[in-house]
Amino acid sequence: MLVKKGVVLITILLVVTIVGSTQAQQLDTLIFNGISTIPYNTIFRNEVVEELSGIEYTGIGNVYYVVPQSRKKAHVFLAEIVVADSGMIVKFDSVFYLNHGSLEAESIRINPKDNQLYIAEEGDGTSYVYKLNVENKLDVVYTSTAKQRHNRGYEGLCFSPDGEIMYMGLERPKSGDFTHIIAYNLSEETEKIYTYSLDVLPDDKRNDNGITELLTLNDSTLLVVERAYLGPKGNSVRIYRALIPSEENEIIKGKLLTNFSASPYLDNMEGVSFNASGNELIFISDNNANPYQKTLFISMRIE
Repeated sequence: MLVKKGVVLITILLVVTIVGSTQAQQLDTLIFNGISTIPYNTIFRNEVVEELSGIEYTGIGNVYYVVPQSRKKAHVFLAEIVVADSGMIVKFDSVFYLNHGSLEAESIRINPKDNQLYIAEEGDGTSYVYKLNVENKLDVVYTSTAKQRHNRGYEGLCFSPDGEIMYMGLERPKSGDFTHIIAYNLSEETEKIYTYSLDVLPDDKRNDNGITELLTLNDSTLLVVERAYLGPKGNSVRIYRALIPSEENEIIKGKLLTNFSASPYLDNMEGVSFNASGNELIFISDNNANPYQKTLFISMRIE
């Protein structure tokens, strides 16, 4: 696929919905299935491929949206990702620009109800969720109201299967080991605030552990990515299945599906998406524009 004009690209790709969510409703085990590393300072169409923070399957072929933190002009990459016996192949295909300045993007999702792209931005003290319009502009659909720690705003984003509810995960609060997941009703413009208990890690001296991404498994279940930087020991990343209660206000942390902490492949994991078949999860890492960190794509098979 090679499309140069972003508006045309959006129109084509968003006429379909994400596939694979029904296959993943009973997600119980994740098995390492492949890895691809993007070399530091890789250039694609005059843009450095770095600080990748969100990934979403487009619904077409093996093509994915990949959103970076854009320091100058906001943009989104499209990449073809294939996992085969020969390994995991990631090929960047095109890039389209948004009518927006810099963008501290943290997540990108397609709403299954309106088939439009939504992007979460972690601002300095305030977070936003935008909806991409036909002019490639970002319309604000949600603005955080509570004061946030610097660089600890809303990083996770996903939608209920019917697209009515938008879930947003606060990376970490100013104090304490409980953070929040917001369920925002897009039609009624109302919200419900859930608490979520973060892991307390003995080596997390900076109180860094927090939510970096959310993914919908079904009407009552989310996949939650927790990540902490532990200094010389590197990163600790854990993937949990979590239950959305029908009445209570606390998300119930369930099974630990994967603990990346012992993996030599690990780095700053920030994004996750179902693959085209719905039988795998594709994770990406943010290298923070740092030559000592890695830009990774990792595939985990669902069983």
